[in-house]
Amino acid sequence: MAKFHLSLCCFVLLISGCVSAPSNAQASAPFISCDQDPSRQKLRSKELQEIVDEDQKDRTPPIDWSKVQPRDELHRKRVGEIFGEGCFKTAEDYAAAALVYQHGNIPDHFFQTFLWAKRAVELGDPKQKWLMAAGIDRYLTKSGHKQLFATQTSKDGSNPCWCMEEIESSFPEKLRIEYGKKSLKEALEWVDSLNEGNPSCKPTPFCQKNLKNTPAGSVPGFW
Repeated sequence: MAKFHLSLCCFVLLISGCVSAPSNAQASAPFISCDQDPSRQKLRSKELQEIVDEDQKDRTPPIDWSKVQPRDELHRKRVGEIFGEGCFKTAEDYAAAALVYQHGNIPDHFFQTFLWAKRAVELGDPKQKWLMAAGIDRYLTKSGHKQLFATQTSKDGSNPCWCMEEIESSFPEKLRIEYGKKSLKEALEWVDSLNEGNPSCKPTPFCQKNLKNTPAGSVPGFW
């Protein structure tokens, strides 16, 4: 028994001697975050723009949604990874991410669009105010609430007419124009143009979905 125990000890020592200890260089290599690594951040910014280019190319007619939707999900995953790295830096980065998430499929995706577009505006890109408006409108309507900016329309398969999603009447028209770039009247005229081939669809109807009101305080920090 003692002989076996001794042999086992020798075997363990032999195996242990075969395991190399990490070099000092490996053990002491510091972690560098993306915000402190300009080369990595630049690569990620380039990748975000490439993702946006793919997103827009996918929406060039004719559109095969059976292929586009899984690609959209892959794009969102990759954008989320880049954000998780801490690699968003410029207004362009945030705007790219916002556009990708606007093509999501759940309300949280659209609220993220609103947040990222808002950050792009804060970083100096006022053009992203429209994406802020579209993001929050899509979030609200998909959550069962009336939209604010009149950016969202819909069309049921059985109905030939485009309709305007219901509007929160208490929302200030001046904000609708500032962010959505159209007055309510102009937005309805735009939907009329979508129904141009079907005179029976004019004037533009509001969609009948019994959406809940969206009073002030519904979007913290904004409305």
